[in-house]
Amino acid sequence: MPQVSISEAARLAGISRSNLYKNYIKQGLISVVRNHQGQPQIDISELLRVFGEIQKNTALSSKTQVEDTLETQQVTPKTHLNTQESTTEIQVAALESELKLLREQLTKADEREQFYQQQLKDLTQTIKLLEYHPEPPPRRWWQWWR
Repeated sequence: MPQVSISEAARLAGISRSNLYKNYIKQGLISVVRNHQGQPQIDISELLRVFGEIQKNTALSSKTQVEDTLETQQVTPKTHLNTQESTTEIQVAALESELKLLREQLTKADEREQFYQQQLKDLTQTIKLLEYHPEPPPRRWWQWWR
C-alpha cells in the first residue's frame, strides 16, 4: 500500500499529529517506516487496520457540517452510499498505487538478479583461471623401461 507522512496520516485518521504519536505510534499500535530520504512514513493499510475507514477530505463545507450535526443518530441511504463510494474510491486508488509500487519493485529485483548473475559468471571464470592446473610433461621414452 502507499505510504503517507505522519501529518497526512493524522489528517486521514481525523486526529491530531501529537495524538497519533502519543497514543498510537509510541504504544506500537501503528508501525512507522523510513523512506529512502529517512523521513517517517505510515502505510495506509496500517491506518485502515487501526481506524477502519479513513477520511478522504477533512475540510468539510459548512453545509456538510450542518447536515452531520442534524443526522448524528440517523444515516440516510444516500449518505451511506456516498460513504461507500468514497471508501471504494480510496481503496481502488490505494490498490492502484500499491500495484504500481510492486511493479517498480519487481523491475528493480529483475535488474538486481541480472547483475548478480553476471557477477556470478565473472567470479566463476576467475576461479577457473585461479584453479588452472597444467598437464604434467610427457614422460620420456627411457622412463618407460622402469
